[in-house]
Amino acid sequence: MIYDFIYLLLLLTGIVVLVENRLSRIIFFLSVQGFLLVFPVLQTHEGDLKHAISLIVMVVLFKGILTPWVLNWTANKSKMNESTTPRFGYLATLLFMVLGLVLAVKITEGVSVLSIPVHKIGLIYVILLVYVGILCFVVRRNWLALIAGFCVFENGIFVLTLVLDKGLPFGLEFGSFLDAILVIVSGGILQLSPHMHTKERKL
Repeated sequence: MIYDFIYLLLLLTGIVVLVENRLSRIIFFLSVQGFLLVFPVLQTHEGDLKHAISLIVMVVLFKGILTPWVLNWTANKSKMNESTTPRFGYLATLLFMVLGLVLAVKITEGVSVLSIPVHKIGLIYVILLVYVGILCFVVRRNWLALIAGFCVFENGIFVLTLVLDKGLPFGLEFGSFLDAILVIVSGGILQLSPHMHTKERKL
């Protein structure tokens, strides 16, 4: 199924955000993931084109463009080091991923009895995407990478709510864009903070 492949791509972009050691590439793949979210929206809103279009505009604007742009702007203004590595190394991160895979398979064992517009494999990918976002909080040290991990986690929650409950009220879906609002506000505060600018001058 084409949508299973899209869910796989969502997971793979999340894994890149988790293990990538260059901030610029982390931000780029976070943007790619934001654009990929358009497809789950189309899948779950086939009968409501007006709703789908309005939600797609928000997805592209907030998750595909605005959030990555603010992260990139903040990183440049803060003169961050470009390189970052996982806290426990890549092998430990891989072991965490294997545990997450086992957990996702266990969670989806009874999915065949649910009425959802997604194949079991696709649902496993989505649950793993949520897990990858959580894992970023464990293995990442750089604060920008942590924010990117939070965005991955929230993107996973957004897709999960779509596939488990088609046509959520628009107000609930709007709540899934709080990550973009958080990033924008956090980036602005960091750049306006006198403490931040004092630290930059010392460097």
